[in-house]
Amino acid sequence: MTKINDFNGTRLRCIRCGYETSLLKERDFQCECGGLYDVVHELEPNSFEHLTGVFDERAMMSYRASNDPKITSGVWRFKELIMPGLDDSEIVTLGEGNYPIVPFGKNLKEWIGGDLDGWLVLEGVGPTNSFKDNGGTVLISVAKKTGVKLIGAPSTGDTSAMVAAYASIAGMVCCVVLPDGQITPVQITQPLVHGSKVILLPANFDICKDNFFAIAKTGLIDFASSKNPTRIEGHQSTVFRIAQHFGWALPDAIVFPVGNGSNGSSIGKAQRTLQAIGYKGRISRLVGAQSHAACPLAKSFLTFEYASEYPTIKEWEEQYNPMEVGETAATAARIGDPVSYLKILREIIFSDGCMDFANEEDLMEAVAICGKDGRFICPQSGTALAVLKKRVEKGTIAPGSRVCVICTADGIKFCDAAVKSLLPTVVKAKDASVETLEALMKKLLT
Repeated sequence: MTKINDFNGTRLRCIRCGYETSLLKERDFQCECGGLYDVVHELEPNSFEHLTGVFDERAMMSYRASNDPKITSGVWRFKELIMPGLDDSEIVTLGEGNYPIVPFGKNLKEWIGGDLDGWLVLEGVGPTNSFKDNGGTVLISVAKKTGVKLIGAPSTGDTSAMVAAYASIAGMVCCVVLPDGQITPVQITQPLVHGSKVILLPANFDICKDNFFAIAKTGLIDFASSKNPTRIEGHQSTVFRIAQHFGWALPDAIVFPVGNGSNGSSIGKAQRTLQAIGYKGRISRLVGAQSHAACPLAKSFLTFEYASEYPTIKEWEEQYNPMEVGETAATAARIGDPVSYLKILREIIFSDGCMDFANEEDLMEAVAICGKDGRFICPQSGTALAVLKKRVEKGTIAPGSRVCVICTADGIKFCDAAVKSLLPTVVKAKDASVETLEALMKKLLT
């Protein structure tokens, strides 16, 4: 096999057949065999101690004034593991990746049960209020290096905001395609504010995706979906941040919502990246969460669990089938045929993990519980928390386990769902008198 060396040893490798090709020349990002590509770097096998020392020093400097993206960005802090061949001057960044990692609040801890050492990874605290920023900075940086002029994505909302924002500062034209009537007003507004053209299709996301990719094959437009593996490289920083937070150790489990699959794909890949540079500690079991309305991966995995079996990747792939999606408040993960499903299968099985689904009542209850702890999370994150509770009750998450839950977006982007469930609790006064107001306030204490 000819070695690809046009980007400091970084290249693409098919996850199915092993074929390698150029990162800078490939634009379809899917092998002829049907497999998706991984980005592969030349990593030093025994560099863990050295690199983690470098990363810690950068983290300590992150609160100082700097124009160095390796200091200001919580993604590019880990540049040597994410895109080592890219020159610092070519990085397109909005200061992403500096989100808080916080312990479960009192109400959430009680609701989940299991006396867990639980942590929320609040990735909605960022430039466009979702975890997509962490992948977007890498994707757009590489796209700019390759000379891309027009870029965009089919989206359920979060990807469109990300690609619009990063394309705007990279000087690219952006066009996003969204399913009409199936996303929130905020998610339409964000790409518009950043100067993107928004096209609404009278179809669900899966049709938007198929049509967009058909046009992308002609070379007219580049895409920013998770099919583009450069985005996965940036998303790996989630695991690097978690490991760094715990003194370069990983938790017992990482729970995350699954839509198109970029989240789980990157979490698993990051764990293997750490092992490749010499990390010797435990790896986290991955727990993927979907809503009952859009759960093709969870449904196929549970077929084996119900039979008290654990599948191989091949067995799970044979069982997997796309599904027609139903209605759910978790609109950003309302996807019946995830682009990166093959990568999700690989990472779940590699980590000895699992998949499960949550019903609407439970995922929205999780959102409300977090609200009582001062955290406004999105419905997708509510799905992850509801699945964690379910898994604790099933006994597959042991009492006392350290668990990180990836909260993928800020709840403010999904106000409609929260308003619908909570508006009935609003009290309307019969008049504007002090006496009426005082009487209503006193009732709060009874």
